[in-house]
Amino acid sequence: MNEPITVKIDPILAELVPKFLDRCKQTVVEFHAAASSGDLIVARRIGHALLGTASSYGFHEMAVIGKEIEHAARNGDLEALKGLAGRLDAHVACVRPVFE
Repeated sequence: MNEPITVKIDPILAELVPKFLDRCKQTVVEFHAAASSGDLIVARRIGHALLGTASSYGFHEMAVIGKEIEHAARNGDLEALKGLAGRLDAHVACVRPVFE
């Protein structure tokens, strides 16, 4: 089992972050499907959205994963996308916000 990943988040975002993280769980499912089917357009869109949204909430590691997804999709790198699907899944499962 993976260790929790704690991320310090501005308390102003306390009401929004749980909804964002719930949405991330659905994003993981959508991204797995896109990576498995080779849907580069959907994968790129997910990566781009994740990069912007995660970084605005303060989830910097998740934003990096989004950037890597977007880059791999642009380059048509299906193997990288499949690996990133697992990485995103593990990250979302372990991330825990701490409001400070």
